[in-house]
Amino acid sequence: MQKNPEKSGFGFYLQLRNYNPLYFLAVVKGVSMVPTLAPGDKVLVRRLHTPSKRIVGRIVVAKDPRAGGVLVIKRLVGFDRNSFELLGDNLGASTDSRTIGRFPNNSLMGVVVYRYFPPSAAGRVW
Repeated sequence: MQKNPEKSGFGFYLQLRNYNPLYFLAVVKGVSMVPTLAPGDKVLVRRLHTPSKRIVGRIVVAKDPRAGGVLVIKRLVGFDRNSFELLGDNLGASTDSRTIGRFPNNSLMGVVVYRYFPPSAAGRVW
């Protein structure tokens, strides 16, 4: 699923590459997570459907609550019983909870665990 980031309001989105009940692969588009993740980076995402204390500060994938089907990748900065907050690492180029507001808990897709491309930057993602 590819979308024009200017039309979607996000400078950063993902393209799903496969289906697996535990993990999925994604390709980074846009610059909202630079310098941590760059456009073209390919990542492995562990499926997760409930925010928890152990992933606060981690990079997650979530569905944009305003646009069905559009996925965003941001850093989880807080959560409560019903919703969570996301921020991009590149605050000047990120549309995140500062603009959108809190994301409903059911929009969480997973946590980014590993970058596998480019090979020179491969490794765990925090």
